[in-house]
Amino acid sequence: MREPGKAYRVEINRIIDQVQRGVPPEEIIFTHGDYTYVNGLSWIDQGAEAQAVERFFAGIGVADSYEFTVKPVYLEQQLTGYLRFSYRLPGADHSVFLILNVFLLAALGAVTALLFYIRKQILEPFHTLQELPYELSRGQLNTGMKEHRSRFFGRFVWGLDLLRQTLDTQKQTNLRLEKDRQTLVASLSHELKTPVAAIRLYASALDGSLYDSEEKRQVAVRLIGQKAEQIEQLIGEIITASVSSLQDIEIVPGEFYISDLNRKVIQGHKERLELLKIELETGPYQDKLLQGDQDKLLEVINNLIENAIKYGDGRRISMTFREEDYRQLIVIENSGEPLLPGELPYIFTSFWRGSNAEGKPGNGLGLFICKQLLQKMGGDIFAKPLEHGMRFVLVLRY
Repeated sequence: MREPGKAYRVEINRIIDQVQRGVPPEEIIFTHGDYTYVNGLSWIDQGAEAQAVERFFAGIGVADSYEFTVKPVYLEQQLTGYLRFSYRLPGADHSVFLILNVFLLAALGAVTALLFYIRKQILEPFHTLQELPYELSRGQLNTGMKEHRSRFFGRFVWGLDLLRQTLDTQKQTNLRLEKDRQTLVASLSHELKTPVAAIRLYASALDGSLYDSEEKRQVAVRLIGQKAEQIEQLIGEIITASVSSLQDIEIVPGEFYISDLNRKVIQGHKERLELLKIELETGPYQDKLLQGDQDKLLEVINNLIENAIKYGDGRRISMTFREEDYRQLIVIENSGEPLLPGELPYIFTSFWRGSNAEGKPGNGLGLFICKQLLQKMGGDIFAKPLEHGMRFVLVLRY
Protein backbone atom coordinates (compact mmCIF):
# COMPACT_ATOMS: atom_id res chain seq x y z
CA MET A 1 0.00 0.00 0.00
CA ARG A 2 2.93 2.31 0.64
CA GLU A 3 4.44 1.48 -2.77
CA PRO A 4 1.55 0.75 -5.20
CA GLY A 5 3.95 0.87 -8.15
CA LYS A 6 5.61 -2.33 -6.88
CA ALA A 7 2.51 -4.46 -6.31
CA TYR A 8 3.74 -7.01 -8.87
CA ARG A 9 6.40 -8.05 -6.35
CA VAL A 10 3.68 -9.47 -4.11
CA GLU A 11 2.55 -11.81 -6.88
CA ILE A 12 6.14 -12.81 -7.64
CA ASN A 13 6.71 -13.69 -3.98
CA ARG A 14 3.49 -15.77 -3.94
CA ILE A 15 4.64 -17.75 -7.02
CA ILE A 16 8.12 -18.36 -5.55
CA ASP A 17 6.50 -19.58 -2.36
CA GLN A 18 4.39 -22.09 -4.35
CA VAL A 19 7.43 -23.37 -6.24
CA GLN A 20 9.47 -23.78 -3.08
CA ARG A 21 6.57 -25.76 -1.59
CA GLY A 22 6.85 -28.21 -4.48
CA VAL A 23 4.37 -26.86 -7.04
CA PRO A 24 5.88 -27.32 -10.53
CA PRO A 25 6.11 -23.96 -12.40
CA GLU A 26 4.20 -25.29 -15.39
CA GLU A 27 1.18 -25.98 -13.16
CA ILE A 28 0.85 -22.41 -12.01
CA ILE A 29 -2.08 -20.88 -13.89
CA PHE A 30 -2.25 -17.15 -14.76
CA THR A 31 -5.89 -17.17 -15.72
CA HIS A 32 -9.08 -17.01 -13.72
CA GLY A 33 -7.96 -13.74 -12.13
CA ASP A 34 -5.42 -15.23 -9.69
CA TYR A 35 -2.68 -12.85 -10.78
CA THR A 36 -3.21 -9.27 -11.94
CA TYR A 37 0.28 -8.30 -13.08
CA VAL A 38 2.35 -11.46 -13.66
CA ASN A 39 1.26 -13.23 -16.83
CA GLY A 40 4.24 -15.41 -17.74
CA LEU A 41 6.74 -17.73 -16.09
CA SER A 42 9.87 -19.46 -17.38
CA TRP A 43 12.24 -21.91 -15.65
CA ILE A 44 15.86 -22.80 -16.28
CA ASP A 45 17.92 -25.31 -14.33
CA GLN A 46 21.02 -24.28 -12.50
CA GLY A 47 23.11 -26.59 -14.63
CA ALA A 48 21.93 -25.30 -18.05
CA GLU A 49 24.37 -24.34 -20.76
CA ALA A 50 25.96 -20.92 -20.43
CA GLN A 51 24.50 -19.70 -23.73
CA ALA A 52 20.97 -20.71 -22.67
CA VAL A 53 21.45 -18.97 -19.33
CA GLU A 54 22.64 -15.81 -21.09
CA ARG A 55 19.57 -15.77 -23.36
CA PHE A 56 17.36 -16.45 -20.34
CA PHE A 57 18.73 -13.47 -18.40
CA ALA A 58 18.59 -11.25 -21.53
CA GLY A 59 14.82 -11.71 -21.70
CA ILE A 60 14.75 -13.53 -25.03
CA GLY A 61 11.18 -14.66 -25.59
CA VAL A 62 9.51 -11.99 -23.48
CA ALA A 63 7.13 -9.70 -25.39
CA ASP A 64 8.36 -6.13 -25.88
CA SER A 65 5.34 -4.72 -24.09
CA TYR A 66 6.22 -6.57 -20.84
CA GLU A 67 8.82 -6.12 -18.16
CA PHE A 68 10.66 -9.13 -16.70
CA THR A 69 12.73 -10.09 -13.68
CA VAL A 70 14.71 -13.22 -12.75
CA LYS A 71 14.66 -14.77 -9.27
CA PRO A 72 16.75 -17.70 -7.90
CA VAL A 73 14.94 -20.75 -6.42
CA TYR A 74 16.42 -22.66 -3.45
CA LEU A 75 15.38 -26.05 -2.13
CA GLU A 76 16.90 -26.94 1.22
CA GLN A 77 19.32 -24.06 0.81
CA GLN A 78 20.54 -25.38 -2.53
CA LEU A 79 20.19 -23.36 -5.75
CA THR A 80 18.14 -25.44 -8.12
CA GLY A 81 17.45 -22.94 -10.90
CA TYR A 82 15.94 -19.59 -11.89
CA LEU A 83 12.44 -18.35 -12.49
CA ARG A 84 11.80 -15.57 -15.00
CA PHE A 85 8.62 -13.58 -14.47
CA SER A 86 7.05 -11.36 -17.14
CA TYR A 87 4.60 -8.76 -15.90
CA ARG A 88 2.93 -5.41 -16.49
CA LEU A 89 3.76 -2.55 -14.21
CA PRO A 90 0.81 -1.30 -12.15
CA GLY A 91 -0.91 1.59 -13.91
CA ALA A 92 0.90 0.98 -17.23
CA ASP A 93 -1.54 1.25 -20.09
CA HIS A 94 0.03 0.10 -23.30
CA SER A 95 -2.90 1.42 -25.24
CA VAL A 96 -1.17 4.80 -24.91
CA PHE A 97 1.61 3.57 -27.18
CA LEU A 98 -0.94 2.40 -29.70
CA ILE A 99 -2.70 5.77 -29.59
CA LEU A 100 0.65 7.54 -29.96
CA ASN A 101 1.53 5.43 -32.98
CA VAL A 102 -1.85 6.12 -34.54
CA PHE A 103 -1.41 9.83 -33.87
CA LEU A 104 2.06 9.85 -35.47
CA LEU A 105 0.73 8.03 -38.53
CA ALA A 106 -2.12 10.53 -38.79
CA ALA A 107 0.33 13.42 -38.46
CA LEU A 108 2.53 11.93 -41.17
CA GLY A 109 -0.49 11.58 -43.44
CA ALA A 110 -1.55 15.17 -42.74
CA VAL A 111 1.94 16.50 -43.54
CA THR A 112 2.03 14.46 -46.74
CA ALA A 113 -1.39 15.81 -47.75
CA LEU A 114 -0.30 19.36 -46.92
CA LEU A 115 2.85 19.05 -49.04
CA PHE A 116 0.80 17.68 -51.92
CA TYR A 117 -1.68 20.53 -51.53
CA ILE A 118 1.13 23.11 -51.52
CA ARG A 119 2.61 21.55 -54.64
CA LYS A 120 -0.69 21.56 -56.53
CA GLN A 121 -2.08 24.88 -55.31
CA ILE A 122 1.05 27.03 -54.93
CA LEU A 123 4.20 25.65 -56.56
CA GLU A 124 2.72 24.50 -59.88
CA PRO A 125 0.69 27.72 -60.45
CA PHE A 126 3.75 29.78 -59.50
CA HIS A 127 5.86 28.00 -62.12
CA THR A 128 3.31 28.95 -64.76
CA LEU A 129 3.47 32.62 -63.67
CA GLN A 130 7.20 33.13 -63.22
CA GLU A 131 7.80 33.96 -66.90
CA LEU A 132 5.17 36.70 -67.08
CA PRO A 133 7.15 39.53 -65.41
CA TYR A 134 10.07 38.82 -67.73
CA GLU A 135 7.78 38.96 -70.76
CA LEU A 136 6.24 42.23 -69.54
CA SER A 137 9.70 43.73 -69.08
CA ARG A 138 10.45 42.90 -72.72
CA GLY A 139 7.28 44.64 -73.84
CA GLN A 140 5.46 41.43 -74.77
CA LEU A 141 1.94 42.62 -73.91
CA ASN A 142 -0.18 40.73 -76.42
CA THR A 143 -0.33 37.32 -74.75
CA GLY A 144 -3.19 37.03 -72.28
CA MET A 145 -3.27 34.80 -69.23
CA LYS A 146 -5.67 32.00 -68.43
CA GLU A 147 -7.70 32.41 -65.29
CA HIS A 148 -6.59 30.18 -62.45
CA ARG A 149 -8.94 28.72 -59.86
CA SER A 150 -6.27 28.64 -57.15
CA ARG A 151 -7.49 30.43 -54.05
CA PHE A 152 -3.98 31.82 -53.62
CA PHE A 153 -3.22 32.84 -57.20
CA GLY A 154 -6.63 33.48 -58.74
CA ARG A 155 -6.72 37.16 -57.78
CA PHE A 156 -2.99 37.48 -58.43
CA VAL A 157 -3.39 36.15 -61.98
CA TRP A 158 -6.36 38.44 -62.53
CA GLY A 159 -4.29 41.41 -61.29
CA LEU A 160 -1.35 40.55 -63.55
CA ASP A 161 -3.59 40.24 -66.57
CA LEU A 162 -5.22 43.56 -65.70
CA LEU A 163 -1.73 45.09 -65.43
CA ARG A 164 -0.86 43.66 -68.82
CA GLN A 165 -4.00 45.14 -70.35
CA THR A 166 -3.31 48.52 -68.74
CA LEU A 167 0.27 48.52 -70.00
CA ASP A 168 -0.89 47.53 -73.46
CA THR A 169 -3.50 50.31 -73.49
CA GLN A 170 -0.92 52.82 -72.27
CA LYS A 171 1.51 51.63 -74.89
CA GLN A 172 -1.04 52.10 -77.66
CA THR A 173 -1.94 55.55 -76.30
CA ASN A 174 1.71 56.56 -76.17
CA LEU A 175 2.25 55.33 -79.71
CA ARG A 176 -0.75 57.29 -80.92
CA LEU A 177 0.34 60.45 -79.10
CA GLU A 178 3.88 60.06 -80.36
CA LYS A 179 2.62 59.60 -83.90
CA ASP A 180 0.42 62.69 -83.62
CA ARG A 181 3.30 64.69 -82.16
CA GLN A 182 5.70 63.57 -84.87
CA THR A 183 3.12 64.41 -87.52
CA LEU A 184 2.60 67.85 -86.04
CA VAL A 185 6.32 68.53 -85.68
CA ALA A 186 6.97 67.32 -89.22
CA SER A 187 4.18 69.54 -90.52
CA LEU A 188 5.48 72.61 -88.67
CA SER A 189 9.03 71.85 -89.73
CA HIS A 190 7.91 71.64 -93.32
CA GLU A 191 6.30 75.05 -92.99
CA LEU A 192 9.68 76.48 -92.02
CA LYS A 193 10.94 75.91 -95.52
CA THR A 194 8.79 78.68 -97.01
CA PRO A 195 10.00 81.61 -94.84
CA VAL A 196 13.59 80.30 -94.92
CA ALA A 197 13.50 80.18 -98.72
CA ALA A 198 12.05 83.71 -98.82
CA ILE A 199 14.74 85.05 -96.48
CA ARG A 200 17.44 83.40 -98.59
CA LEU A 201 15.94 84.94 -101.73
CA TYR A 202 15.73 88.46 -100.29
CA ALA A 203 19.23 88.16 -98.81
CA SER A 204 20.68 87.07 -102.16
CA ALA A 205 18.93 89.97 -103.90
CA LEU A 206 20.32 92.46 -101.41
CA ASP A 207 23.78 90.94 -101.65
CA GLY A 208 23.67 91.10 -105.45
CA SER A 209 22.38 94.71 -105.51
CA LEU A 210 19.37 93.67 -107.59
CA TYR A 211 17.19 96.42 -106.16
CA ASP A 212 17.65 99.74 -107.94
CA SER A 213 16.12 101.93 -105.26
CA GLU A 214 16.43 102.38 -101.51
CA GLU A 215 12.70 101.94 -101.11
CA LYS A 216 12.81 98.43 -102.58
CA ARG A 217 15.76 97.51 -100.38
CA GLN A 218 13.85 98.68 -97.28
CA VAL A 219 10.84 96.60 -98.36
CA ALA A 220 13.10 93.53 -98.67
CA VAL A 221 14.56 94.19 -95.21
CA ARG A 222 11.06 94.44 -93.70
CA LEU A 223 10.03 91.20 -95.43
CA ILE A 224 13.09 89.44 -94.01
CA GLY A 225 12.11 90.63 -90.54
CA GLN A 226 8.55 89.40 -91.01
CA LYS A 227 9.76 86.01 -92.19
CA ALA A 228 12.10 85.79 -89.18
CA GLU A 229 9.14 86.47 -86.86
CA GLN A 230 7.20 83.77 -88.64
CA ILE A 231 10.09 81.34 -88.11
CA GLU A 232 10.19 82.22 -84.40
CA GLN A 233 6.47 81.56 -84.12
CA LEU A 234 6.81 78.18 -85.87
CA ILE A 235 9.73 77.21 -83.65
CA GLY A 236 7.64 78.06 -80.58
CA GLU A 237 4.84 75.86 -81.89
CA ILE A 238 7.30 73.03 -82.46
CA ILE A 239 8.57 73.32 -78.89
CA THR A 240 5.00 73.39 -77.56
CA ALA A 241 4.14 70.33 -79.60
CA SER A 242 7.25 68.58 -78.31
CA VAL A 243 6.29 69.09 -74.65
CA SER A 244 2.51 68.97 -74.98
CA SER A 245 2.35 65.66 -73.11
CA LEU A 246 4.19 67.24 -70.19
CA GLN A 247 1.48 69.82 -69.87
CA ASP A 248 -1.14 67.08 -69.54
CA ILE A 249 0.41 65.45 -66.47
CA GLU A 250 -2.25 63.95 -64.21
CA ILE A 251 -2.17 64.85 -60.52
CA VAL A 252 -3.89 62.59 -57.98
CA PRO A 253 -5.01 64.81 -55.06
CA GLY A 254 -4.35 63.39 -51.63
CA GLU A 255 -3.06 64.04 -48.12
CA PHE A 256 0.21 63.01 -46.52
CA TYR A 257 2.35 63.89 -43.51
CA ILE A 258 5.65 65.74 -43.69
CA SER A 259 7.30 62.98 -41.66
CA ASP A 260 6.34 60.38 -44.26
CA LEU A 261 7.64 62.56 -47.09
CA ASN A 262 10.89 63.26 -45.22
CA ARG A 263 11.41 59.55 -44.50
CA LYS A 264 10.99 58.58 -48.16
CA VAL A 265 13.39 61.30 -49.33
CA ILE A 266 16.07 60.15 -46.90
CA GLN A 267 15.57 56.48 -47.78
CA GLY A 268 15.80 57.25 -51.48
CA HIS A 269 19.05 59.25 -51.36
CA LYS A 270 20.95 58.48 -48.16
CA GLU A 271 23.00 55.55 -49.47
CA ARG A 272 23.92 57.21 -52.76
CA LEU A 273 24.91 60.50 -51.12
CA GLU A 274 27.04 58.64 -48.58
CA LEU A 275 28.89 56.95 -51.45
CA LEU A 276 29.40 60.34 -53.10
CA LYS A 277 30.59 61.82 -49.78
CA ILE A 278 27.84 64.46 -49.94
CA GLU A 279 26.30 65.54 -46.65
CA LEU A 280 22.48 65.55 -46.56
CA GLU A 281 21.07 67.79 -43.83
CA THR A 282 17.40 67.81 -42.83
CA GLY A 283 16.00 70.43 -40.50
CA PRO A 284 13.33 70.14 -37.79
CA TYR A 285 9.66 70.40 -38.68
CA GLN A 286 6.19 70.36 -37.18
CA ASP A 287 4.49 67.29 -38.60
CA LYS A 288 1.55 68.60 -40.64
CA LEU A 289 -0.83 67.05 -43.09
CA LEU A 290 -0.05 68.40 -46.59
CA GLN A 291 -2.32 68.46 -49.64
CA GLY A 292 -1.17 67.27 -53.04
CA ASP A 293 0.19 64.24 -54.85
CA GLN A 294 2.94 62.74 -52.69
CA ASP A 295 4.47 60.74 -55.56
CA LYS A 296 4.70 63.82 -57.79
CA LEU A 297 6.15 65.89 -54.95
CA LEU A 298 8.78 63.20 -54.43
CA GLU A 299 9.53 63.45 -58.16
CA VAL A 300 10.08 67.20 -57.75
CA ILE A 301 12.37 66.79 -54.72
CA ASN A 302 14.30 63.98 -56.41
CA ASN A 303 14.81 66.20 -59.46
CA LEU A 304 16.14 69.04 -57.30
CA ILE A 305 18.52 66.71 -55.44
CA GLU A 306 19.76 65.29 -58.76
CA ASN A 307 20.42 68.85 -59.98
CA ALA A 308 22.23 69.60 -56.71
CA ILE A 309 24.46 66.58 -57.27
CA LYS A 310 25.05 67.46 -60.92
CA TYR A 311 25.65 71.21 -60.64
CA GLY A 312 26.78 71.59 -57.00
CA ASP A 313 30.28 71.26 -55.62
CA GLY A 314 29.56 67.88 -53.98
CA ARG A 315 29.82 69.10 -50.38
CA ARG A 316 26.38 69.70 -48.92
CA ILE A 317 22.66 69.41 -49.67
CA SER A 318 20.06 70.51 -47.13
CA MET A 319 16.28 70.26 -46.84
CA THR A 320 14.58 72.50 -44.27
CA PHE A 321 10.97 73.36 -43.43
CA ARG A 322 9.17 76.54 -42.42
CA GLU A 323 5.78 78.28 -42.63
CA GLU A 324 4.84 81.50 -44.35
CA ASP A 325 1.42 83.05 -45.11
CA TYR A 326 -0.46 79.85 -44.18
CA ARG A 327 1.65 77.80 -46.54
CA GLN A 328 4.24 75.10 -45.91
CA LEU A 329 7.63 75.83 -47.41
CA ILE A 330 10.24 73.17 -48.18
CA VAL A 331 13.64 74.73 -48.84
CA ILE A 332 16.30 72.75 -50.70
CA GLU A 333 19.79 74.24 -50.88
CA ASN A 334 23.10 73.05 -52.24
CA SER A 335 26.59 74.44 -52.06
CA GLY A 336 28.41 75.36 -55.25
CA GLU A 337 28.53 78.02 -57.96
CA PRO A 338 25.21 79.91 -58.32
CA LEU A 339 23.49 80.92 -61.55
CA LEU A 340 24.15 84.34 -62.98
CA PRO A 341 21.45 86.90 -62.04
CA GLY A 342 20.56 87.40 -65.69
CA GLU A 343 19.79 83.70 -66.13
CA LEU A 344 17.32 83.44 -63.24
CA PRO A 345 14.15 84.48 -65.19
CA TYR A 346 14.62 81.55 -67.60
CA ILE A 347 15.41 78.80 -65.10
CA PHE A 348 11.90 77.25 -65.28
CA THR A 349 11.60 77.56 -69.07
CA SER A 350 11.46 74.36 -71.08
CA PHE A 351 14.64 73.35 -72.94
CA TRP A 352 16.63 76.15 -71.30
CA ARG A 353 19.99 75.35 -69.72
CA GLY A 354 22.23 77.67 -67.76
CA SER A 355 25.85 78.55 -68.32
CA ASN A 356 26.90 76.01 -65.68
CA ALA A 357 25.43 73.12 -67.71
CA GLU A 358 28.22 72.97 -70.29
CA GLY A 359 29.53 69.44 -70.72
CA LYS A 360 26.85 67.96 -68.45
CA PRO A 361 23.98 65.76 -69.69
CA GLY A 362 20.43 67.07 -69.66
CA ASN A 363 17.62 68.43 -71.81
CA GLY A 364 16.48 71.52 -69.87
CA LEU A 365 13.11 70.03 -68.89
CA GLY A 366 13.66 69.08 -65.23
CA LEU A 367 12.81 72.40 -63.56
CA PHE A 368 10.09 73.08 -66.12
CA ILE A 369 8.40 69.83 -65.09
CA CYS A 370 8.85 70.67 -61.39
CA LYS A 371 7.00 73.96 -61.79
CA GLN A 372 4.22 72.32 -63.82
CA LEU A 373 3.69 69.67 -61.14
CA LEU A 374 3.65 72.07 -58.19
CA GLN A 375 1.28 74.50 -59.90
CA LYS A 376 -1.11 71.65 -60.64
CA MET A 377 -1.05 70.84 -56.89
CA GLY A 378 -1.95 74.44 -56.02
CA GLY A 379 1.64 75.31 -55.06
CA ASP A 380 4.67 76.84 -56.70
CA ILE A 381 8.46 76.83 -56.80
CA PHE A 382 10.97 79.67 -56.70
CA ALA A 383 14.74 79.83 -57.15
CA LYS A 384 17.27 82.13 -55.55
CA PRO A 385 21.05 82.24 -56.07
CA LEU A 386 23.12 82.33 -52.87
CA GLU A 387 26.63 83.55 -52.39
CA HIS A 388 27.96 79.99 -52.61
CA GLY A 389 25.10 77.87 -53.90
CA MET A 390 21.46 77.74 -54.99
CA ARG A 391 18.19 77.73 -53.06
CA PHE A 392 14.85 76.32 -54.28
CA VAL A 393 11.69 77.02 -52.28
CA LEU A 394 8.67 74.72 -52.70
CA VAL A 395 5.31 76.18 -51.67
CA LEU A 396 2.62 73.70 -50.58
CA ARG A 397 -0.83 73.80 -48.99
CA TYR A 398 -1.65 72.13 -45.67
